[in-house]
Amino acid sequence: DDRGWHLLSVLARLRRLCEREFQRIGLSATVGNPDELLGWLTGGCDGPRRVCHPPGGTAATEAEVKLDHVGSLRNAATVISRLHRGDKRLVFVGRRSRAEQLGRELRALEVTAFVTHSSLSVDERRRAEEAFAGRDDCVIVATSVLELGVDVGDLHRVIQIDAPTTVSSSLQRMGRTGRRPGASRNCLFL
Repeated sequence: DDRGWHLLSVLARLRRLCEREFQRIGLSATVGNPDELLGWLTGGCDGPRRVCHPPGGTAATEAEVKLDHVGSLRNAATVISRLHRGDKRLVFVGRRSRAEQLGRELRALEVTAFVTHSSLSVDERRRAEEAFAGRDDCVIVATSVLELGVDVGDLHRVIQIDAPTTVSSSLQRMGRTGRRPGASRNCLFL
């Protein structure tokens, strides 16, 4: 997409300004084609290049993906409150207003629920994420703010309300599960 082309342009400009090659390191927990990405990232570099896998890394396992029609956020809250009790669940929604609404619906059903989105202050988001990370049998409802780079602890389930905007987002979100030994990647689409 546009960010990829912009990144290539910036790397080429840096190379020209430095008047030499420089080390490039790309990190991803979910990319499925690391060798192809390595070729893209190194561009016209002539130096050595390699893909590194973390020690003790395991091969990707099949993901458990399920789909169910619920018709409304109220029905989604009912399904979420009854499924996977005792598990830590991360629910993604498309808009902040839907995150707030689903959080209210879950709390009305006596589910310990936290909400996080970009309109909250950094401190409010951090408090919700820390509370969520330290508990079991709870739900955090989030927009894309938790899609990348935030460790939410030992997450058991990802639930997606409606469809994410891209396949990449879907994979990132599902990749939030299955990170701990013995855990499996999963996603329930409602």
